[in-house]
Amino acid sequence: MLTALLTGCVSTEAPPDARRPAATGDPSGAPSTAPGVDGEADPERVFTATELKAALLPAAALGRHAKVTGTYLGLFGRYGGGDWSQCEPGDDLRVEMRGFEGASAQQTVRLARAAETGRSVTVQLVSMPAGRTERYLEIRRRLHEACPEVTVDTEAAPVQEHHEARELAALGDEALLEISRQTGSDEYDGTPSYAVDVRVGGVLAIVTSGGDKETGISLAARTAQRIRAELYAAGGTSDRALATRSTFLPFGGPTERVSSPARRS
Repeated sequence: MLTALLTGCVSTEAPPDARRPAATGDPSGAPSTAPGVDGEADPERVFTATELKAALLPAAALGRHAKVTGTYLGLFGRYGGGDWSQCEPGDDLRVEMRGFEGASAQQTVRLARAAETGRSVTVQLVSMPAGRTERYLEIRRRLHEACPEVTVDTEAAPVQEHHEARELAALGDEALLEISRQTGSDEYDGTPSYAVDVRVGGVLAIVTSGGDKETGISLAARTAQRIRAELYAAGGTSDRALATRSTFLPFGGPTERVSSPARRS
């Protein structure tokens, strides 16, 4: 079993004004129209796993060669994203994060032909009251801030885990880009892995796209549009329009650009 030793922990106490800053940094490819529903929808409204499944993007919206390889319904549970277990400043946050409950629907999609590799993404939709979903994202922010680096001892050599989280502007009611890297040996060369967390009302969308940041952000934006239209009936982009605009998705996202990420980690 891996033994993790924390390096670089800081306090988890949030500053008095801990609201999300404007996004900054390198621009990332994504549609620019993914409004949220705060102020329009009932913040206590929740959805069943079956309703969430119906709101997942159809394969036609993900590209000509896209294929859904797995769909799973159940209760929410966040796995992966690094080893936080030895980060003492993050202990209370991790305990609170395990207490979130909600219906969930998840699908894994292969974006390219079967003969090609490295083209799979996972999209998970979770339903909770909006206040709980908002609190969940705040915990993710603070956990990344508290534990930006962790040293993991392996049998071969120590491995450094680097965690960062950035704000994504104009994406749902709020959105985060989680970035993780591993360094310390030939096997871990620091290649980043990405996950996008988007809140639309009380629905949380978690999109994991491996090392393809632009596809992850683009898919998260399309998912936010779909949630708004299908679950909240607030108006959005039709399946036909999504399919038409998805031509470039398997190759790093559409040609449109959006406000760039800021902080988050």
